[in-house]
Amino acid sequence: MRGHPLLSLSSVLAHATLSLCGRKPFNVYEDVLAFPQFEVVFPYEYILSSEAQERLAPQQSPKLNTATPSISAASPADSSIVSDGSRHQVPLRDGTKEDQHVPPPVLDEKVESYEEMVLDGMRYVCTVPKVVTINETEEVGTSPAEQEKELARAADRGLELLSEMKGSCMYYVAGWWSYSFCYMDQVRQFHALPPGNGVPVYPPAEDPTTHSYVLGRFRSEKGGNSDRDAKGSQSSSGDKKPTTEVAELQTKGDSRYLVQHLEDGTVCDLTGRDRKIEIQFHCHPQSTDRIGWIKEVSTCTYLMIIYTPRLCNDVAFQPPREHDPNPIVCKEIIESDGVDDFEETKAFQESEEHLIEVQKRLGDKLQVVGDIQVGGMKLVGREGKRIEKGKVASAGEERVEIVAKREAGEIHRLSKEELKKFNLDVDKIETLKKQLEELAEGKNWKLEVIEANGRSMLRGVIETGSDENGEAAEKKGAGKERKSKDDAEKRNQGNEEEGSDETYKDEL
Repeated sequence: MRGHPLLSLSSVLAHATLSLCGRKPFNVYEDVLAFPQFEVVFPYEYILSSEAQERLAPQQSPKLNTATPSISAASPADSSIVSDGSRHQVPLRDGTKEDQHVPPPVLDEKVESYEEMVLDGMRYVCTVPKVVTINETEEVGTSPAEQEKELARAADRGLELLSEMKGSCMYYVAGWWSYSFCYMDQVRQFHALPPGNGVPVYPPAEDPTTHSYVLGRFRSEKGGNSDRDAKGSQSSSGDKKPTTEVAELQTKGDSRYLVQHLEDGTVCDLTGRDRKIEIQFHCHPQSTDRIGWIKEVSTCTYLMIIYTPRLCNDVAFQPPREHDPNPIVCKEIIESDGVDDFEETKAFQESEEHLIEVQKRLGDKLQVVGDIQVGGMKLVGREGKRIEKGKVASAGEERVEIVAKREAGEIHRLSKEELKKFNLDVDKIETLKKQLEELAEGKNWKLEVIEANGRSMLRGVIETGSDENGEAAEKKGAGKERKSKDDAEKRNQGNEEEGSDETYKDEL
């Protein structure tokens, strides 16, 4: 079966309600020409051809009156030209004569219409849902005047929520410059001292040897500036209307935010006017009060974005809810004799989806050790992926087998069948046997195959004076044993400290 593709149907657009355009914020991931939004869904369901004919024929019969006479002779798989020149799908119907008086179609109260669609050679009946327009759901009393009143209420509520920030400052570092925002005070631009030698990392400390600038000031309750001492400045600012206490609720895209304009900053050398800044307060529920960013939009004119969870307490500043698209359910049209095949295919698809879902759930819980998913059966555990039984050998363990040897003047060698068990070449063994015979010069020798740590190798050993060396070693060992016993007796009879020294030296 198919997934959930998004299709554009001419019949769907005919039922679109364009009045929703001004109500929902723009989203770049949505179709701007489709209002309301629709999604075509293909469930694992079918509809018989006879039932599809009953649904489509009544509502499409009136369209036939305006079509050309050739429509009656056309086959259901063809399309014809209607009077307005557009392409029109021929409805499902039998070869009987069309009724003169067609009763009006009886549709479900939640269904707008039924449409036929052909996709990849398969026919579907699509149910277009009835979408309630904005006028039917709009509450009484949402006139433009009351909407403006609601915006003013939200702005006042926003200022009330931001009042909790009074007395606190936020800082933002961007390269050479650092910025401080103190609510109901001012916004400053300065160069910060490097941290260290008593200078804290946060908050950044202002460097007194460099110039600093005020980008904007909040008005005091009396209408003057909070940080100006010059009389001329106070008189000029007293004549101005306090604009910083007037906040605006603005909407851009899908975000709503509160805006305040601060003026009366340090005089700009380039323009000769005071610096000014626009402060935007955005709702951000998953962060603390912080400065998002700041930039100079024009000469000595700045823009600062502040994210705060305080505004999220009012619904006016919360991001809009995403509306799910209206589903257009399309069912495949089949004949009665194809029901069994459809059900069999449906059961197979459902089992495949269930298996994929189980694998996904297991994949989330399985641990990964050394780039290997434990229990994932990606390397072994399935058909054709088995761990072969290997030979386990620890460090130092060897398996030695004598392939050939000379003893008492006679040469003995394993048979060809036994050599094949060790994956040894018979000719190669004969060559090595001759080389050992020449090197030994009549002495005893042996050719061994050694298996250690999963590897095999050949080793030749020639015995030279083993009897004499063995007897000397036995005598030497016996002498050491007698000497150790004598030292032990002396240690028990004499001083403990001296005896321990003698024993220690003897062991060394």
